[in-house]
Amino acid sequence: MKNFVLLIFFVLAGYALNAQSSARPELSVYPNPATEYFSVNDNSELVGQVLVFNLVGKQVKAYDFVKGERYSLLDLPKGYYLVQLLDRNHKVITTQKLDKR
Repeated sequence: MKNFVLLIFFVLAGYALNAQSSARPELSVYPNPATEYFSVNDNSELVGQVLVFNLVGKQVKAYDFVKGERYSLLDLPKGYYLVQLLDRNHKVITTQKLDKR
């Protein structure tokens, strides 16, 4: 039950953040779907950390953001993940769904 509540929280948080002001910077996780690696497009240079969660709400990866870096998904099974982008103060900027094939 706790995991389900965490999942709902992350999904709703992602939708709430995306629904806010259009002044938000354009951030994207690509390619989506991904097979081995994904990257983050951040033209505004706000992102400080990249976190990956499974759909149960468990954090499975954490990366310090480096512009142009590819982040590995090789050791994760196929499925859907939530990629959370945090700023340098560890505040959530956005959460996006990622399909790993």
